[in-house]
Amino acid sequence: MGKDAHSHVGKEVEELCLIIRSTGEVGEDGHVSVTFGQLFETYVTISNKVVGILLRARKHGLVHFEGEMLWQGKDDDVIITLLE
Repeated sequence: MGKDAHSHVGKEVEELCLIIRSTGEVGEDGHVSVTFGQLFETYVTISNKVVGILLRARKHGLVHFEGEMLWQGKDDDVIITLLE
């Protein structure tokens, strides 16, 4: 069961990265970025676990954002940058 759960987490992180890539904008550094508010509005229809998935993606070096936690409303302007 642990392996299946890990596989599911990986798929969620991959899906999150795809959404960032498709909804974000390419910056001068070549990385794709999106605000947390935009990502939340796009992703919440797919999963209400967007913050947890973002934290896992950051742990694996796939995204970068400032702060330890993100809160809807308060952190809507925080930039999420795709690092891959």
